Amino acid sequence: MSSRPKLRPASRTTPIRCRGQFRLPSRAIFFDHTIYWLTSATLCASLVLGGATRSGALGDVFLQFLCAFVLIAALREIVLRQALGQFKWPLLFIAAAVLIPVLQLVPMPLDLWKHLPGRSVIAETYILIERDQPPSPLTLTPTATWLSGLSLLPPIAVFLGVLTLSNVERRYLSLLVIAMAVASVFLGLLQLIQGPHSALRFYDITNRTEAVGFFANRNHLAALLYVSALLIGVHLLETLAVARTVHSKRIDANSLALLIGWLTALVIVMAGAMMARSRAGLLLMFIALLGSVSLARADMRLKMLRPGITSAVIGTAIAIPAFLSPLALYRILERFGADSADNLRIPFARNTISAAMAYMPWGSGLGSFVPVYQLFEPTPEMGLTYANHAHNDLLEVWLETGVVGLILVAIVCSWLFRRSLALWNDKAKSGIDLPLRRAAAIALALLLAHSLVDYPLRTTAIATVSAMLAAFLFWPLPDTGWKPRFTAETVSSHKRVACPPPRINVEITL
Repeated sequence: MSSRPKLRPASRTTPIRCRGQFRLPSRAIFFDHTIYWLTSATLCASLVLGGATRSGALGDVFLQFLCAFVLIAALREIVLRQALGQFKWPLLFIAAAVLIPVLQLVPMPLDLWKHLPGRSVIAETYILIERDQPPSPLTLTPTATWLSGLSLLPPIAVFLGVLTLSNVERRYLSLLVIAMAVASVFLGLLQLIQGPHSALRFYDITNRTEAVGFFANRNHLAALLYVSALLIGVHLLETLAVARTVHSKRIDANSLALLIGWLTALVIVMAGAMMARSRAGLLLMFIALLGSVSLARADMRLKMLRPGITSAVIGTAIAIPAFLSPLALYRILERFGADSADNLRIPFARNTISAAMAYMPWGSGLGSFVPVYQLFEPTPEMGLTYANHAHNDLLEVWLETGVVGLILVAIVCSWLFRRSLALWNDKAKSGIDLPLRRAAAIALALLLAHSLVDYPLRTTAIATVSAMLAAFLFWPLPDTGWKPRFTAETVSSHKRVACPPPRINVEITL
């Protein structure tokens, strides 16, 4: 007895849907450079939202949430690329910095806590109110210490993210900082136009009569601008070197347009520094320009070229301040001519030293400056001034962290000095990366010098920029053969990948 044939589909030898058919270059570009995009977003958000002078602002919450993704991605990359040994020392330094607020928040036995310097006032207070004192941590202000510890997340995330980036991606980050600095200058111009009560001033406590950009303090805008001036100088010199190398006899129109663009950007950031009227910022801007000249003199590529065009460009950059100064001369002289008696930095420093000596050797805790300073403020000065910071970060670190913080600061300064010497002794003749590293070293030195009379590194924005600059001083990760899931080889064009039609085997059973 025969039956009708039954058709039974066999297993498909090829998939009906080709996965490569829907793989677009944009998707591959994003996944191949995830850390770059996350780091760029964090850096940009920090420059926009991180201009406050104290921790705990609403923008800090968003930044800390974003940093979690950067930290996870960067640490994963470092582990997969087997680079823990290469970055051993910076990772150990980060661990030491993070341990400071963690250990300061650990509750201590009362018998041990009472023997710490500067704690007698609190112990006597509990005795006067006849209440038992609970176990207390080393810090006098646990909430402020917790917020200060969280404020370390953005610079740490940006630092680790930049460590994993290539040289090309690092150049793009420098362009991002320049763009944000130019945007901040234009924002500051609008603030001046609209007056002291401009809605574009994002902070209640700010310099009402000056340009502050995305910041609350004019000094911190100036810090961003002199760092950007150094980065602009690097790209200007790179454009000049490449143009004269490719076209040895003349500069083509495209290169000339780029040179004019970089000179324009330099004019903008210098004008912004004059609008901000920060005395330290103006002085450091001038030093940054001298640093750019030293970068040009140290660039081996420019030494091999005819000096005519190079001298003209450098001379133009130096002459820019001479043309801009008359436009703001009155406002600048008004700042430099201020009565020194009105400068409170000296009494701030004197009182901070007294407080730091009282809390040696372990400090009073991160974020505790304001209440501790008020304990040591002389009676005639009470109510006349409000010190939110010491205006000298070295003294403030000494007060809040004791000898441990001073040791970490000494390590940073020693490393920066040694790394700078190595960079300036490098005789490489090609590429923008060496001048960019040299500029980063100069910028970090300027920020450290600025921190002796102010507190730019206390803002999230400048802290993340300095973290990026510090990461520039490390060589990028070597190619160990590990490849991300989406690579350039998987995507060759914007066209969809051709996929053969599915082939189905059919077995006939009688």
